[in-house]
Amino acid sequence: MTGIDFVGYEVLIEFIEERRLYELEGDIIEIGSFMGGGTAKLARYAARYGKKAYAVDVFDITRDTTPGADGTPMCDVYQAFLEGRSQAEVYAETIKGLDNVVTIAGDSRGVRLPEGQAFMFGFIDGNHQPEYVTNDFYLVWRCLVPGGAVAFHDYGCELPEVTAAIDGLVERHRDEIENVEEIREKHIILLTRKRKAARE
Repeated sequence: MTGIDFVGYEVLIEFIEERRLYELEGDIIEIGSFMGGGTAKLARYAARYGKKAYAVDVFDITRDTTPGADGTPMCDVYQAFLEGRSQAEVYAETIKGLDNVVTIAGDSRGVRLPEGQAFMFGFIDGNHQPEYVTNDFYLVWRCLVPGGAVAFHDYGCELPEVTAAIDGLVERHRDEIENVEEIREKHIILLTRKRKAARE
């Protein structure tokens, strides 16, 4: 069994398509790939425009101990879905044959992206601890081209610390954000970066 898309990545691809983000410079990045189902969808889409899909994951589900509303740690939720299988092996099987996937295996807090790397879209669904949410935002935002967008999963649901961390980031970077859009049924929030102001 290969990886499942637990998010519904079609809404992300629809967002990119409707706003023609594919016309911008840069690739796609995903932080938190889990079983690779969404990674594969993003990669297939990116390939249509000659772009790459970067995937950052530590591939150690025990690292995310963030408790859900009922107190169950996220790592236990992940383990239930894996049913004893190796996350890394399921992921590798899922993305097999997709030669535009760039997998970066490691803790996102220690990841260093290639010099000059640019992204037109990023999706953050990694470790749900607030310090990771903040770190992962900056990892993407520093490389996000004007007019590009970054999306977060688990906004406005049973992980209130995630929502609070995102709200704080939106407030701190309000002057750099052109638009904020929430897809409530998918618990996704998308932030579009302002395009460069025209010279006066």
